[in-house]
Amino acid sequence: MDDHVSKKWKWIGAGLLCVAVLATNHLQQNGQINTDIRKIVYSSEDLNFMRNVLREAFGTEEDPTIAVSQEAIDNQLLSFIAVKPYDDGYLLTFEKPLPILAIENGLVVYTGHNTNIGRTISVYYENNTTVTYGFLDSFTVLPYTSVAKGQTIANKDEAGDLYIQIETNGKSLNLEETIKWMREYVQS
Repeated sequence: MDDHVSKKWKWIGAGLLCVAVLATNHLQQNGQINTDIRKIVYSSEDLNFMRNVLREAFGTEEDPTIAVSQEAIDNQLLSFIAVKPYDDGYLLTFEKPLPILAIENGLVVYTGHNTNIGRTISVYYENNTTVTYGFLDSFTVLPYTSVAKGQTIANKDEAGDLYIQIETNGKSLNLEETIKWMREYVQS
């Protein structure tokens, strides 16, 4: 199939899915159906499921690659000089700027401003882990965007505190588990 025609069908499929979600939401608000589509569609697990279904239906445009060895994702994230608990997560203090990279393939489920942790990004990864970063200076991706392992998702442009909260299977990790997780996924 021609690449142009394939892309056209992908956009048509995505548009139809969007219209179906909006129509179901409208019918629910008018009391014509009982299913609350927002609870189904707005959870990060369901968004990841829908992304994978669409990926299977339409295929991917990427060339398949074979991993020879596991590469370091962002060893700069382990270069913090201090850590302290803060708002269900931890503040990591850095002496220099650093990029925030995706630790594996995932879906950006939130970008915005939080009153407690400033500019914030949350990424849901395929291993059922959600990582939230706060006190960021800039984003490089939009919400509901798929990200690939090693892709820059945000930046901490100045030295200072970076907020991190890691949730696995709905449970926030404590400090010891957070450091262990970082060492496992953010290899130096």
